[in-house]
Amino acid sequence: MKKAHHRLRRFCAILIGLVFLASGLLKLLDPVGTGLIVSEYLKFFHMNFLQGAAKGIGMVLSIVEASTGAALVSGVFRKTTAIVTSALILFFTIITLILWIANPVMDCGCFGEAIHLTHGETLLKNLVLVALALIAFIPFQNFGVPRKGKYAAFALAVLSLIYALWYNARHLPMIDFTEFSPGTELFASLDNDYQALDDKVPTFIYERNGQRGSFTLDALPDSTWTFVAVDTLTRSGMYKNASKPVLSFRDEAGTYQDELAVLGKVIVFSVYDPAKVDWTLLRAQAADAQDAGATALILTVPAENVPQGVYYADFKPLITLNRANGGATYFEEGEVISKWSPRDYPEKERLQDLLDREPVSVSTDFIVPRRIKAQGFTVYLLALLLLL
Repeated sequence: MKKAHHRLRRFCAILIGLVFLASGLLKLLDPVGTGLIVSEYLKFFHMNFLQGAAKGIGMVLSIVEASTGAALVSGVFRKTTAIVTSALILFFTIITLILWIANPVMDCGCFGEAIHLTHGETLLKNLVLVALALIAFIPFQNFGVPRKGKYAAFALAVLSLIYALWYNARHLPMIDFTEFSPGTELFASLDNDYQALDDKVPTFIYERNGQRGSFTLDALPDSTWTFVAVDTLTRSGMYKNASKPVLSFRDEAGTYQDELAVLGKVIVFSVYDPAKVDWTLLRAQAADAQDAGATALILTVPAENVPQGVYYADFKPLITLNRANGGATYFEEGEVISKWSPRDYPEKERLQDLLDREPVSVSTDFIVPRRIKAQGFTVYLLALLLLL
């Protein structure tokens, strides 16, 4: 009977560990996105003084969650891990209960950008974890002793998680869960099946914190934005599906130029923090794109000391389009083909070769290896923790 009870406790502990490991792993695969989620929490709880540390807090949280999950799955430091896990579950449950009651317009971010849950679904998930924790950890004794090899497995797993976080912080996420992921078409993309040659769409100009944005009737902003004016955007044979992402930007005169991103081969350089970008490098990369036959567009947020000849967009679309500040995104007729961080941007000859190839081939070469790396890393972690 005791042996069966011990196995049940370990089974529940492993289930909790897998949830924590998945949650932490998905967060550390996208450090910038996790920082945005943390930023939303800080705003909700009126802790804006910590906004500058949002990304760092997110990175620490992702490592803590993933490492706690690794400890639960491997079975090391069982009593300490039980205490830490119980505290985390209680903390998360209280937070999600507050969110469920207040019901703000924000995502819980439990699994990063990969899985979106409502506040009710998040609370239910945490209540299930509470029930599993009661079975796995009560009473706080007689947890058993793991094999010595498990400590080595846990150490290797934590080091691997830290490396993965470092890699994804320096490069683009291995898997892109944003609305601008490769293969996605912009709302203004050309549609060969649509017969209308010219279509005028009413757009609504809103302003917030000195920044203006253009929105369609089906995608109006929240109440924090102030209505300014109504405009008309002309799109050539555009898709009518408002679920497609909109990349809206304007020139120095304030005229919206969304169409430029969907005509032919375009490389968009997105700068969401102008003060921290190497403009010399950025302009050199844009010149290489022009020489290779693409239209180079530099999009940034309104700020001081921004060079001339750039276009202006809102912060959120820019950081969603490309997680790297100054990163490049390659479009073909409005479809996202590939992305690069500034340090991974291809040399001029390599870029020319990519632009000369079929877009589908370029997109496949970008997506498949990265997904294989992410999936391989996940399998490696599970094998390390469960089998070693």
